[in-house]
Amino acid sequence: MAFTLYTDAKMTTEASSPYQLDFNGVGVSDFKLFFGSPYVYETLKPKTDQQIMLIPASRLKKWQAGGAYSFGNIVEPTVANGCMYQCLGNGQAGSNEPAWSTDYGSECTSGGLVFVNLGAKFQPTDIRMALKQSDLGSAVSGEALAIGTELKGGTAIPVYIRVTNSNNAVRTDRTDPCISIRLNATTTETVVQTG
Repeated sequence: MAFTLYTDAKMTTEASSPYQLDFNGVGVSDFKLFFGSPYVYETLKPKTDQQIMLIPASRLKKWQAGGAYSFGNIVEPTVANGCMYQCLGNGQAGSNEPAWSTDYGSECTSGGLVFVNLGAKFQPTDIRMALKQSDLGSAVSGEALAIGTELKGGTAIPVYIRVTNSNNAVRTDRTDPCISIRLNATTTETVVQTG
C-alpha cells in the first residue's frame, strides 16, 4: 500500500515505521511528516468510519515464558508496572518471569537472558498530532487525527507530531520501537491505466 507517512512532501522517502523515540530527559520533540501516496491513480477511503484516521498505538509486547528474544528487544511485564525493559542478549527466556524492578537501570534475569529497566514505558498519550503546527498545543494527547473522508494520490498532507517526555530518565526505543502511528481500516481503490 503506497498510502503511508513520508519524510518529504514529494513522497519519495517513507518515514521509519514505526517512528522511534529518543529522549534525554523531560522535553518535547516536534516534527513534521507527510501522509499520502505518490500514485495519482489511487484513492484511499475509510471502510467503516466516517474519516480516515491516523491513530497513535502501543507496540510494546508483554514478556513471554520461553519466548525467543534478541538483543535490543523491548518488553513489559505480563502485569504492567509502567516500565519497559530491554533484552541484553540473544536466546530463550526461562519459564519464570523475572523479578522486575521499577528502578531505572536495574537488571533482572529469566533463563540465561538479562533485561535492563529503560524507565517509564512510552504511551500513545505521549503523542499529539495536528494538521497545522499551530494546533499542536490544543491537540488532545493520544487522540486519533482525522485526515479526510477520501484522499487522492499525488497530494501529501502535512502531519505535525509532538512527542512529550514526562519522565526525567533518558529513554529510547531505537532498538525495538514501542509506539506506532497506524491507520484505521481503509480501502485503496486503483484506477487501471490503459493505453
